[in-house]
Amino acid sequence: MNKLVVFMICLSVTITIFSMIACIEIYSLERAIARGFYSDIMDDMQDIGYLDDRLEQYYRDKLKSFGWKPLEGDFFAGTHPRTAAVRARKENNEHVTLVLRIQPSQVSQWLHYFQEGERDFLFTGSRPSEYFSPEW
Repeated sequence: MNKLVVFMICLSVTITIFSMIACIEIYSLERAIARGFYSDIMDDMQDIGYLDDRLEQYYRDKLKSFGWKPLEGDFFAGTHPRTAAVRARKENNEHVTLVLRIQPSQVSQWLHYFQEGERDFLFTGSRPSEYFSPEW
């Protein structure tokens, strides 16, 4: 009887440890992928001076393909500029600002809440535009 109890305790501890490791790996992977998307979008925005509609749709589809959901209906709420009419230009020392807010999987939400105190991934930043106007 004692051997069975010890075996069950060891088995449950082993399963718990491996489950915790798997959850941490999932969280780390999702966070790294989201950060990579943020970096790619920011680089593209910096090059063209705004968030193009086709670029936004492409990344929206990619983010949704991972099963992530936007918060408040838009992944890029707070991003500026979003149209070519108000494009940021390098000659004017203007900046592009990107705000990317993602609701990840449940496991990542729990671990992110434990670590950061909020459930969604939020990446925000501003960089100087690299776009030169042709008439400059």
